[in-house]
Amino acid sequence: MINVTQQKFFLAPMAEITTPPFRKCVRKFDQDTVLYSEMLSAAAVKGGAMHNEPFMMKNDNDEPFVYQLLGGDPETMADACIILQERGCSGIDINMGCSAPDIVKKFQGARILSDKKAASEIIKKCRAVTGCSLSVKMRSGFEETDEAYLLEFAKMLEGEGVDYITLHPRHGKLSFRRNADWKLVRFLKENLSIPVAGNGDIVAPEDAVRFMRETGCDAIMIGRGAVSSPWIFHLSRELAETGSCMLEVDLLKSYTDVMNDIAVMLPENLHKSRAHRFSFYYMKNFTFAHDLMKKIRNLDRIEFMIETLEEYIARNPHERVRIFTGGS
Repeated sequence: MINVTQQKFFLAPMAEITTPPFRKCVRKFDQDTVLYSEMLSAAAVKGGAMHNEPFMMKNDNDEPFVYQLLGGDPETMADACIILQERGCSGIDINMGCSAPDIVKKFQGARILSDKKAASEIIKKCRAVTGCSLSVKMRSGFEETDEAYLLEFAKMLEGEGVDYITLHPRHGKLSFRRNADWKLVRFLKENLSIPVAGNGDIVAPEDAVRFMRETGCDAIMIGRGAVSSPWIFHLSRELAETGSCMLEVDLLKSYTDVMNDIAVMLPENLHKSRAHRFSFYYMKNFTFAHDLMKKIRNLDRIEFMIETLEEYIARNPHERVRIFTGGS
């Protein structure tokens, strides 16, 4: 089970990013972060699709670990919950936030927010078969944000037995445009009895601590900011507990470790996509990130991507190790 108020920091589920190799990197920096899988198709889980196996793979030290499940059919979702529990996990999260066009047209992800009755049936079926934590990651609406409807929807989730809710405070049609409206996180926290986590626009430990204090939310979920800084959870936790934080990071080693693990742990057909996605965010740690990523994007083999950064560091040795600080 997930103890939201104790663990406080969650790694957001991200397609093509929250792979076992990346989670392994995050875990090296913080032992208590709640880790999430990539988004899993309930139909693929239920059907035993072989291509889905790498997405369901767990590291030995992933716990506390949550599988995130995508789908719109209540029976299929419930069957997938049973299968995932048998593999071992601390929780299952229902995706009601993905706004990708190919997802919403199937009545999945953020599209479910438009039909409270359908959402209720999904949660009811999943809750009946799920003994671990059951949560929902959601946006503030599908086509618009209406506070009254948002609260009505969240109260329905609470009533159906969801253990906690993570709110990304943008509606589905916005994707990642405009700033996340964290007042909505505070609004839910003040009106629900179950824990509420907030997610969106966190790029530094100061953001995480400030949003937690301003909203009173029980936990902070970090997505894109954690890909460029897998150590952000360690810094955020230290800052929240002591008022300051500091960590020395070997940027080349962390990158090399993730990339080598991708090569070893994932099937070859996933190497390029996962390596490129991780690199896109991680290269932001370097002065000439655009030039680095331009070179990496043209490479197919992981060893050549690693060599590209090694050559860059050889020319710019002062960029290999950085000390990250925050607070007083």
